[in-house]
Amino acid sequence: MKYVYTQNTKEAHEAEDAVLELEYNDLITCFDEAQFEYSSDVKARSFANMQLRARNAVKALVRNSSQKILLLCGSSNVDTIDIACQLLKDIADVTPTIAYAPTKFECFGDDKTEGVFTSKGYVVMPCTHLMDHPKWLGITDACLAQNKDLKLILCGDASECAAINMMWPTLDNVLRADIVMEFPVKGALSTMGALISNYEKRLPVKPFTKDAISLLCSWSCRQSGDRRWLGLPEVKLRGLIQEANLFAKGDKVTLYDVLKAMGAADFRVNYLAESGLRNHRDNQIFVATKGEAIGQINGLSVIETAGTSYEYGEPVRITATLRAGGEGDVIDIERKAELAGHIHAKAMMIINGFLSNEFGSEQPLPISASLVFEQSYSEIDGDSASLTGLCAVISSLSDLPIRQDLAVTGAVDQFGDVQPVGGVNEKIEGFFKICRLHGLTGTQGVIIPRSCVNQLVLRPSVLKAIKNGRFHIYAVDHVTGAAKVLLKTHWGEPDDNTSICGKICDRLDSIGAVRSIKPWWHLW
Repeated sequence: MKYVYTQNTKEAHEAEDAVLELEYNDLITCFDEAQFEYSSDVKARSFANMQLRARNAVKALVRNSSQKILLLCGSSNVDTIDIACQLLKDIADVTPTIAYAPTKFECFGDDKTEGVFTSKGYVVMPCTHLMDHPKWLGITDACLAQNKDLKLILCGDASECAAINMMWPTLDNVLRADIVMEFPVKGALSTMGALISNYEKRLPVKPFTKDAISLLCSWSCRQSGDRRWLGLPEVKLRGLIQEANLFAKGDKVTLYDVLKAMGAADFRVNYLAESGLRNHRDNQIFVATKGEAIGQINGLSVIETAGTSYEYGEPVRITATLRAGGEGDVIDIERKAELAGHIHAKAMMIINGFLSNEFGSEQPLPISASLVFEQSYSEIDGDSASLTGLCAVISSLSDLPIRQDLAVTGAVDQFGDVQPVGGVNEKIEGFFKICRLHGLTGTQGVIIPRSCVNQLVLRPSVLKAIKNGRFHIYAVDHVTGAAKVLLKTHWGEPDDNTSICGKICDRLDSIGAVRSIKPWWHLW
C-alpha cells in the first residue's frame, strides 16, 4: 500500500484526509498453503458435518426425552432438510421420515392407519407446510403429547421460522439452531477440498486441482462479502461444482473448467447488465470518464434483477446546483419526486448536517443546494451515495471542478467520517466496464471507504488493469480525503484561500455580503 498526496500537507497517517491507494498485492486473496494436489487427497467432509450448532441441537434432541421439536433455521441457499437427515444419520444412525407436503390423512392417519405424526421415529418437515395449514397445529400438539416416540424437525429460512413461531406458541420453548454459511478463511483450501471430496462420492464428480479449489475459495469469499470469511451457499456451490465437472475433458477438474462454469452461470443472467453497456456505448446514458466538471460526479449503485437476483454495478451521474437564499439546506430532488426511500432521505439530511456543522455553526448558510441522480427513472434507496452527493455539493460551493475519471461510493456521518457500504466489488466492476468501453486512460478509478478494503474480491480483468497501472482504487476515511483526490486541492483551513475550505468560506462570505447590501428585489 502507498499513501497518495495531492498537496504537501502533514504526514498522511496523522491527517484526517489521508488517502490510501491500493496496489495489486493488496487485492489478492491469499490462502494458507495446502499439502495436497487434488481434492481426492483430502479426507471427505460433508456440509452437514461442518454445522456444529445444528449438530449440537440434533444431539440434544436425540438424547433429551423431554425435547420433542427442533426448529432448524437456514436459507434458500442451503438444503436444510438434507442437512437434518444427514445429522440424524450420523448421530443416531436413523433414517428419518421426510414429509414435504403430506395430506391431513398422511399426517394423522385414522383408526386403522398410522400417519406421520402417529407413528414412531423422527420426522423432518418444512415449516411452511404447517404454516399453510394452521388448523393442524392443535392436532400436532396433541400427537406430540401422546406419542412419546415422535420427534419433529422443522426446517425453514429466518422469515419462515419467525412466522411459524408467531402462529404456534408451542415453539417458544423448543430447540433451535442456525445453519451457518460462513467459515474462517484460515485453512480455506483444506475446507473446500474436503467438501469437494465429499461431493466426489455423493454426486459423483471428478477430483479438482488445487488451483481450481483456490478459485472456488475466492468465489466463496466474494459470496460472504469479506475475504476473511468463506461464504458457502451450499446449493449454489454444489451446482457450480457439478457444472465445472461437465466442462472437464480430462480426469481432473482444472482452473479453466471452473472459470468456464462461472462464465456460463454469469452469461445466463447478465442480459440486463449487457443491455446497460449498450446504452452507454450508444450515448443514451451520459456518464463521463474523462475531464472535469463543477458540481457533477460519478456515483456507484448496485442493481438486482428481479427473478434471477443477479447483482451488477451501474454508474450514475449525480449533479449539484446552488441558489442564494433558502435555509441552507440540501434539496433532494429524488425525495421531492417520491423516487427515494427513507434511508436515502436520511442520507441527504446527513449531508445537510455535515455542511451546517462545518460552515453554518455560527450563522445560517446564505445558500441552498439541489441534488439529483440524473437519468434515474425508478426508486432508489440506501445511503451509499451520501459521500458522492456531499462531494458534488462541496464542488459547487468551492467552485472547483471534480475529476470525471473517478467514481465514488461510501456513506458519511454528520462529522464527515466515511462509513462502509455493500456491493463494493460490483460497483467497482461496473465503473471499470464503462471506462473500458470508452477507453482506459490510466488515470481512472474509484474511491471507496477504507473500511471496505476487506470486501474486495475483484474479477481478473480489473486486477490486471490495476497491476498495469491503468485503473486505481483509493480508500479514504473522511470526506476531506475524497475531496482532496476529486478536486485536486487540499481541504485546509478557512483562512487559506487556496484550500477547499477557504474557497467555500470566501464564497459564503461574498454571497452573504451581497445579500446584506442589495435591496430585497435584487435577491431573486
